Amino acid sequence: MDFLLSQPAFGALLVLWLAVLVDVSWQWPLRSHPLTLMRYLVKQMGKKVLPSTDYGPSQHYISGALAGLVLLSPLVVCLGILIYMAEYPIFFEGILLVALLDFGYQRRQYKKVLSTVGKNKKVLTREWVAKLVARDCSTLTDVGVAKAAIESLWLKFVYLFCGVLLYFVLFGPIVALIYRLVLLTSWEWHYRDPKMRYFSRPARLLCSLFLWLPTLFAGLVLMLVSNPLNTIKSAIQSPAKDRTSRLLAMFGNALDIQLGGPAIYHSIKYRYPRVGGSKQVKFSDMVYSYQRISSAMAVAVALFSILLIAVSQPT
Repeated sequence: MDFLLSQPAFGALLVLWLAVLVDVSWQWPLRSHPLTLMRYLVKQMGKKVLPSTDYGPSQHYISGALAGLVLLSPLVVCLGILIYMAEYPIFFEGILLVALLDFGYQRRQYKKVLSTVGKNKKVLTREWVAKLVARDCSTLTDVGVAKAAIESLWLKFVYLFCGVLLYFVLFGPIVALIYRLVLLTSWEWHYRDPKMRYFSRPARLLCSLFLWLPTLFAGLVLMLVSNPLNTIKSAIQSPAKDRTSRLLAMFGNALDIQLGGPAIYHSIKYRYPRVGGSKQVKFSDMVYSYQRISSAMAVAVALFSILLIAVSQPT
């Protein structure tokens, strides 16, 4: 057993499969989840050090960068030392990856929306979907709720599932931890909040750099579970060229449904372009979306396993 655990490829594969299995079969209670505490700390730090509107953008940039560095770096350093000094680091790596990979919560929340949408439970449905997205959901129709839920599940698959596991496979658990904390910080200090517009810029820029690899990987996975040519074509022909719009265009085209469109953040309406297919979202599309992402998860894990074996081979 000691010999097997000492093999880099076997140990990393064991951690990978264990984290995915736990994420699929068990939900870590939110009250005791480590990321719940981090969300609280990040949010409170933002409130405490956010400069007033009397200060210029440069002061907001500096405050946002220093706040993130002061809050996150001690945790990363301490966990890095713990894993480095442990006799069996695979144990701590497994716990860390299980904590970072919280995509299971998104899927279960999506199922709750799926069970209530279209049943004349508009208030409850909006409450469920509001836990998945950052936008205002109080005025969403059933179609709007379905579209928001589908978009959120797909983007969270890209950012949480593909992102965390990809950085773990390529660079190890500490880089995966840094990625997840930067992503969390960027979401908590949301740039659509007028007060956080400049303060969140450093975290958002760093997060944007981190997200390129998961975006490319998720695009590859989507090509494997749908029509590859249509997937590439939809990304190229998307009317909006930002990363999120291209991702939505690819997934919308895969299901031939229309995604994107206007969204409200902090009582301000933003008119994003509609992308993807030509059909309006229906209830059945929520089911198909969940099935397609489940297939994508299986393909992603297979690719991660192959990639992990490849990068673990001695040179």
